[in-house]
Amino acid sequence: MAVVLLGLVLASCGGGSLSLAEYNEQGMALSTVMEERIYALDVAWESQTATLEDVRTYWDRRIDAYETALDGFQALEPAGEVAELHRTGMGLFTELVSAEKALAVRVASLETVTGPEQWWSTAEGAAVTEVAEEIYSLCLVFQAMYDATLERMIVSDVPWIPSEMKEVVQVDVGCETVLGDP
Repeated sequence: MAVVLLGLVLASCGGGSLSLAEYNEQGMALSTVMEERIYALDVAWESQTATLEDVRTYWDRRIDAYETALDGFQALEPAGEVAELHRTGMGLFTELVSAEKALAVRVASLETVTGPEQWWSTAEGAAVTEVAEEIYSLCLVFQAMYDATLERMIVSDVPWIPSEMKEVVQVDVGCETVLGDP
């Protein structure tokens, strides 16, 4: 899901300056928790014959997963070299949460039980997809930033270069999954 990768863009922790590797690790941890919650909701949804109350409960819990992640991301400070990407990511994630909330309101207002096909084909569902596309673009920028650290290997043994300028982070943030099913 798109949101998992956004966690890489948004997350870091603590009051001090994190290394890029720490930023990545903590971002993955935060987004994984959110993704697992949403995945569990989706699995439970697929295994039931839903009522209107089940639909509303699903969306309440889905929005709670997003809001909990948003609160966590807002409380964190980005690593220095990704501060601008972090701010951009926070804006997009906030926009995603708002779009998801609007979709939840739309779905909750329906008088019959609907499912994901109907949800995502609404104007509100299209708005969520549009934000996911923006997140995908930002994910590619983030991946390029990580990939650029590989060039630092040639100076990793030079003692007078500050450690943050020598740090190499090799990671695949998984941008290809951003545009998967919402």
